[in-house]
Amino acid sequence: MKLRMYYFILGTKPYYKEVSSPEEAKTMIDAIADFVNTKVDEGVFPDHCSAAGLEEWDEDVEDWITWYDDY
Repeated sequence: MKLRMYYFILGTKPYYKEVSSPEEAKTMIDAIADFVNTKVDEGVFPDHCSAAGLEEWDEDVEDWITWYDDY
């Protein structure tokens, strides 16, 4: 399974990074969010709206789709 995480701040281009597992994606997303929120608290970055998630490559449609798990 081919996976990638994304982190998006409104008004900027999304950041994508291929990952090997959902756990790795969560670790990366948490680290990025912590860094960005620290910079907001310090007044370096303005308050913002952001989103993050995990996508998987779908061979049938040849595009990235939102990853989900039944658990």
